[in-house]
Amino acid sequence: MSPDEDVTPLRVGIVGCGNIARSHARAYAEHPRVRLVAYHDVVPGRAEAFADAHGGSAVSSVAEVVASGVDLVSIATPPGSHADIACALLSAGVNVLIEKPATISLAELDRVAEAERAGGVQAYVVLQHRHGSGAVRARRLMDAGSLGTPRVAVCETLWYRTDGYFTDVDWRGHWAGEGGGPTLGHAIHQIDLLLHLMGEWESVDARAVRLARPVQFEDASLAVVTFASGAVASIVTSLVSPREVSRIRVDTEGGTLEVNHLYGYRDADWSWTPVPDPEVAARFGLDPGTQARPGAAARPAAGDPWAASAADVDEVPSNHAAQINRLVGDLLAGRRHATTLESARSTMELVSAIYASGLGGGTVRRGDLTPGHPFHARLDGGLDAAAVDARLVP
Repeated sequence: MSPDEDVTPLRVGIVGCGNIARSHARAYAEHPRVRLVAYHDVVPGRAEAFADAHGGSAVSSVAEVVASGVDLVSIATPPGSHADIACALLSAGVNVLIEKPATISLAELDRVAEAERAGGVQAYVVLQHRHGSGAVRARRLMDAGSLGTPRVAVCETLWYRTDGYFTDVDWRGHWAGEGGGPTLGHAIHQIDLLLHLMGEWESVDARAVRLARPVQFEDASLAVVTFASGAVASIVTSLVSPREVSRIRVDTEGGTLEVNHLYGYRDADWSWTPVPDPEVAARFGLDPGTQARPGAAARPAAGDPWAASAADVDEVPSNHAAQINRLVGDLLAGRRHATTLESARSTMELVSAIYASGLGGGTVRRGDLTPGHPFHARLDGGLDAAAVDARLVP
């Protein structure tokens, strides 16, 4: 008997068996203490293909997924369906991991949170960029003040999608299926990582435009964000940028922290550039890519007092497996996994505020988007199509 065979596995189901679900399934299948038991999709054949590839059974409803005795269910359906499915599972007493964006409005997020409380279980959100080793180190270094006080930041999600990306899939390109444009569906990872590093935001001024794509919402947006610390940041999102990049740069009193990648980073994608003042530079700076102290050549060895966790020694890329492995470990050990629905609220509030400012106009402050505010209920603010079109003109 192998060491893992005498341990009760975590029983996992997947609802939604499209492209992104493959990343969930692979991560679960590679974990020695997970058993994939049930799959459901409304498209014939998809769930069966997952069962053939990973074991378990294809079932015909969410209720049958629950009946299979699952401990955790990944929700990987189109964003517009997340809230209803999550509420059904949570109300049945099942933990869920919801693919980003968790919901398509703050109102839906509140509804899922209520179902979570009533069900006595937990909703988690896929925000895997928090979980790569570079971000784990960078967050701890920022929290400790080792990189100095942040002053200016840049957050870019500059990607390229063809017209066919939206027209070839029936749920894309419109508010009902996606809930919003790239600010919600694509930039949310970078925006979440920015907040993970910078802390609480206070206000935003934004502009949303439709430049080229056949969609109901924006294909690019720009925002200026102020933070509680006094720092400021620009957030630029685009799906019309041929040279694609995902980048976060944070300029602090001690230097420049940067991660530059595309769809997921590795340690080598992180860098630290000290200020050109030797006296100031000597007080700050640990490279989150190598975790090297000033003047050191390599990452710390195991046992080094700077190595507070395994992530400081071993590289963990920012993929689904990074978060799912941590989630599974936390659930099996009875620990609270950090990337909860509640922890994702600040990110969804900022995304909603970008739409509220970009389409509604003016400065939006955190706390403005309470129940009753039009952009709390919908990211189009309840505006009719003609009004949205008029406000997206460059």
